[in-house]
Amino acid sequence: MSPILRRSVIAALCGTALSLLSLPAAQAQDAPSIAPLPDGMVAIHYHRPDGNYDGWGVHLWESYEKVENGKVVGGKSKSDQPIMGITWMNPLKPTGQDGFGAYWQVKADEFRNGKYNYIIHKGDSKDCTKDSQWFSTQGPQIFINQGDCTAYLSAEDAIKARK
Repeated sequence: MSPILRRSVIAALCGTALSLLSLPAAQAQDAPSIAPLPDGMVAIHYHRPDGNYDGWGVHLWESYEKVENGKVVGGKSKSDQPIMGITWMNPLKPTGQDGFGAYWQVKADEFRNGKYNYIIHKGDSKDCTKDSQWFSTQGPQIFINQGDCTAYLSAEDAIKARK
């Protein structure tokens, strides 16, 4: 093999190796940028493929069941109560938007039993037809895809689940 050909082959192999080594960095760049979550807060992240979040809000309420280790273990001691003055006709507007979509951040201590209750809706149109919740034991934030009632615990899992 001539010295020029040998250098060309080595250069090509080195270039291929370098591009393979850079794959994880490229994949990391494809992950959406998620808004930082301040201490003591919980967040709901919501993705709509059309990117239109106008009029969408979240209804949040505290329930009074007995909760232990992320499970309801007893009945309600009193009726559910909306938090932060939220009403059905006046849902909480998004805190902002990030690489995943719209998001809402609220103080975790608004939900004293560790059960976070929510409905994402626009007027009387609910994104999920059932009342939804997650528990403090599952983590401080969830990721929701339009039309999917599953609360994903990471953006990556929510993105993988999109149809």
